[in-house]
Amino acid sequence: MIVNIDNSESVKGFVSKIAENWFNPETMYSDLKANGKTASSGFWGIPKDLLNIVSEYLNQTSNEFVTKWNEKCSTYDTKIMGYHCTRHSNEKVFAENGVLPLSDETITIAENINNNIVAKETWESRSQKSPGPWFLLSYEDAKNPNNDYCINGPEILRACSGHQPNVDTANSIPLILHCAIPYSMLHDKNYFIFCILRAYFNFIDPEDGFNFNGYSIDLAGRKLEPMHIINYEKI
Repeated sequence: MIVNIDNSESVKGFVSKIAENWFNPETMYSDLKANGKTASSGFWGIPKDLLNIVSEYLNQTSNEFVTKWNEKCSTYDTKIMGYHCTRHSNEKVFAENGVLPLSDETITIAENINNNIVAKETWESRSQKSPGPWFLLSYEDAKNPNNDYCINGPEILRACSGHQPNVDTANSIPLILHCAIPYSMLHDKNYFIFCILRAYFNFIDPEDGFNFNGYSIDLAGRKLEPMHIINYEKI
């Protein structure tokens, strides 16, 4: 089962399947709203807060809730649509090697060319947190021509102004890799559960101005194999 966070029917169908013989997600949201639980900024913006509120409603700890959710995702062989933005326009590189995390070579390049203070701070922050690869959850976000990753590419290397070994970035064009990422590969499942639940609640009770910009997946050093790339899109 593949879930696409941009698509209302996909998210609703996924949550309904996960909640089957467990809880009624629409009723739960209605009850939480009636009790004022959805009025807090944490419910909509802090993963831990939303998971605590939902699990408390179900008379479970947040760990129990997440464990059961993970088990159901495993049962249904869940995959998540993620979009890898880059200016490395040679599709064969990804078809042969998949989407790779940072390498020693790219780290060395970054250290040599990062003269801009903002770029240096960005690089240091990202490289310390995890080595990628990194995927946007929203296709609408990924194809936005003003998307920083499409302009400067490639994902975690944006601080390097798109520089890559043996690639003339001036002549390259943005490439979006459409990937069906196995749920089992997610580094932070709690965050993804938050994203899906927030998307579901928003689809049944829309918030003004809500969008999925910046929602992302970081595989924290795990390679995404070529078999999980289902489309290559040049924009």
